[in-house]
Parts: sequence; C-alpha cells; structure tokens
Amino acid sequence: MKGLVLSAKWEPRPGCQVSEFEKKTGKAIEGAHVWRHPKLELKEVPDPKPGPGQVLLRVKACGVCGSDVHFYETDQDDYILYPGLTKFPVIIGHEFSGEIVEVGPGPEGAKFKPGDRVTVEEMVWCGYCRPCRDGFPNHCQNLEEIGFTIDGAMAEYIVVPAKLCWKVDAVFERYS
Repeated sequence: MKGLVLSAKWEPRPGCQVSEFEKKTGKAIEGAHVWRHPKLELKEVPDPKPGPGQVLLRVKACGVCGSDVHFYETDQDDYILYPGLTKFPVIIGHEFSGEIVEVGPGPEGAKFKPGDRVTVEEMVWCGYCRPCRDGFPNHCQNLEEIGFTIDGAMAEYIVVPAKLCWKVDAVFERYS
C-alpha cells in the first residue's frame, strides 16, 4: 500500500538537552528542537495487520491539520515548526475516518464488525499509568499519537486500537 511518510534528521539544536527518555525511545518531546531537514514522500509501505484489541480500517477521509503542515514547514535553520511529541519516520494524518475491514482478536473489538464506519481518537493512551487511572489519558506516561509517533492515516489502510474508535454510521446516514 502507499503511505505519505514524513522523515527528518535527528539533529538537536545547539544547547538542546535531549532527555534519557528521548534518547531511549527516539521520540522528541519538543519536535522543533531536534528534527531538521523534513522530507515528505509517497512510499510503498507494508500492509498493516490487526493484532489483539485492534481493528484494520480502510481510510475513507483524512484531513490536513496545521500540525501536519508544521511538520514540513521549517524555520531559518531548517528545523520543523511543530513543537510537540514526534517520532520520525511516520505516516502522517491524525484527523480521519474509515471503514472497518477486519477486527483483531480479543473483546475490545466485539462491538465492531467489518463495514462499520468509524472515526478515531488521535491519542493512544495505555489505561494503566497513574494519569490514565486518574482520568487524564491525555497525560498518559506511555502516550503514542497517531500520525505523530506512530503511523497515521494518510495511507490506504491503518491499524488502530478498537478502544479509540467511534461509530459514525448514524451521522453518515443522516447527512449523506
């Protein structure tokens, strides 16, 4: 399948202190301080397969957000403008909807079936760390972000956690 992949060079700005977490994971807490010389390419990438608790979607629509633009825009030193959590290379695209093609094993996907139309939350939270247990999944200590740190939806297909999916069949039927 084809995917729109953003890559950039990990080159911390002079004086930038890269944390042990960033060194270990390759994730930049503040992308604009470490990622330089961004490049967007339409590439052939492996077809994703759903694992336990996941669903495979055929992407039907994916918006272009300012975040996506700021991944590619640069300052005078050719560092990306996006200031948040990032890990490259990555297929971009986090505002999307699609049709479920396959449901992975496990109870998480039991409410879904192939053909369901869904939209998906962008933040992939663990549910186990303290912030998640306290009701603050946006502060998850194990946070991944679709299209920022893990592959996004500017591709033909995407695998996502079923817990992040919301059915939009009723909206589709009402307004189509």
